[in-house]
Parts: sequence; C-alpha cells; structure tokens
Amino acid sequence: MNANHNKTVRLTGWAAILGGVFAYLNVGLMAVATQGDMAVTLQGATMLALPAGSRQLFRLSMFADLLGFYLPLLAIGGHLWSKYRQQAGAQGDMAALAITVYVTLGLVGACLQLAALNPLAQLHASGDPATKAAAEAAWTAIATASQKGLWWCEGPVVLFWGLVVGAQLKRDGWSASLRLPLALVGVCFGLAFPVGFFPAMDRLSYGLLVVIVAVFPLWMILFGSRLLRRGELNATQPLTAK
Repeated sequence: MNANHNKTVRLTGWAAILGGVFAYLNVGLMAVATQGDMAVTLQGATMLALPAGSRQLFRLSMFADLLGFYLPLLAIGGHLWSKYRQQAGAQGDMAALAITVYVTLGLVGACLQLAALNPLAQLHASGDPATKAAAEAAWTAIATASQKGLWWCEGPVVLFWGLVVGAQLKRDGWSASLRLPLALVGVCFGLAFPVGFFPAMDRLSYGLLVVIVAVFPLWMILFGSRLLRRGELNATQPLTAK
C-alpha cells in the first residue's frame, strides 16, 4: 500500500510540475502568436489571415494549454480527493466533480480552436468573398463560444474546488505560501464569472485572466515540488508542509 501511495505521490507531483511548465509555455506561445494582443483571437479576419508560422504557434499554444491548465488537474484533483475524501465528506465529492467539469470545459474549448484554425484558414485563403466571410464568421463563433462560453463557465467550479481544497490544506498544516496562491486563483476565477458577462468590464476581465495565468502555474509547480520532496510519506502520515 505504501509503495502504491508513493507512486501516486510521484505521479501527481510530476504531473503538477510539468503542467505548470506547459501552462507557462501556453502563455508564451500565445503572446508570440498574437503579438501580445489576445483580443485578435476572437477576430476571424485577423486569425485566418495569419502567416502559417503564427497559426502553428497558436495551435501549439492550445496543445500546451491541454497539457498545462487542464489534463494535470485530473491527477492533482484525483490525488487530493483520494486523500481528503473522508475529512471533506460530500463537499470533497462535489469538489472532485467540480474540477472534472473544469477540465472538460477547458479541453473542449482548446480542442475546438486547435482543430478548426487550419481548415478555416485554408478556406479563407482559397475561397471567394462569400467563402471568406463564412470562414471568418465560423472562426469568430468558435473562438467566442470557447473563450467566452466554455472557458467563462470555469469560474464558479474552480472557485468551489479551491475553497474546499484550501480548507483541507489548511487543516492539514500546509504553509500559507502554498495556500494563498490557490486562494488567489480561486477568487480570480470566481470574479471572472460575473465580470465576463458585461462587455464594458473587459479590462477587469483581462486583468483577472493575467493573474490566473501567472499564479495558477506557479501554484502547480510549488504543489508538485512539495509532494516530490515528501514522496516517502506513507499513506497514513499527514501531508504537512513546512
């Protein structure tokens, strides 16, 4: 049992660290592909007219998004749920479902954009004006549905997961240096949900996004490093952080 526990700890730790690295890679590739202006990702005419190299960078950023902000959370969420399910009770079960919903929403949004960009760009390059207009409209609809629909709905589920997990980490003695970044991420996700409903508050929404993409990967790296540092803990010893 202890051997299986240690394997799970190592798997979760490395998933968290690599997830943080890929998450930062996602941000960097996106910044290069869009020249620092994320708003262009919602503009069909601009995105479909990008050079092939820039389009590939955008697609790579979506691939890094899958491996950074989403898939590793299955390992992290599963590990935390397994460890705290008895203490957290029904709230822990709800938190596990919440992080699963977050991952699902994120994967769908990123995959739609990754898959659709090149085919629509080819239509845009080879078609008549009507085809170009249709391709532009299709990309704008896909990107908007992903970023302002699917990803927008991540807010409340991440907030709830962060609150439940943060409470368990505090009860288990984890240091504030690990708990506070998670709390900040959860609050920003939660605020982004109502704020994103009002176009006039786009600047605030963008600011919250900047905090999320800067702090969430950092928390993942810190969390994974702490798990690996304590990888020899047996399944019954509390995961305290010093």
